[in-house]
Amino acid sequence: MPDPQLDAAYRATSYRVNDARKGSFVIRIGERSADLEELLFDEVEFDWAYLTACNPGSMRPDDAENARRTHELRNILRARWPRHHFGVSVGHDGTWREPSFLVLGIRESDAVELARQFGQNAIVAGRAGEPARLVWVA
Repeated sequence: MPDPQLDAAYRATSYRVNDARKGSFVIRIGERSADLEELLFDEVEFDWAYLTACNPGSMRPDDAENARRTHELRNILRARWPRHHFGVSVGHDGTWREPSFLVLGIRESDAVELARQFGQNAIVAGRAGEPARLVWVA
């Protein structure tokens, strides 16, 4: 069972997508997003995940390390899942911000493995027509 405070923090976070063709939008755990549904339909995809490489284990390394990790994740995504969009995860009070990616066409198992590789606690994932889910990795 995850730490209740950490679980609550993840659930209160806004998972923003900044560079979608039709404009930015927000994904929230437990909710469906009409903008995400439209993007999945346009891209003819069903599965998706929202990932970050920053702040492994919810610990903040320096900005240079987070930038290096984000660049590494982006390179992996470009090679295997080219349908991805840049975003920023924003905690409920706005002080916690992480560069992140919405990845289309990625199986949940692949997203979990990628999150493990980058030391993440959890991901947000889903399928077309379903609400976003918090998936614990550890």
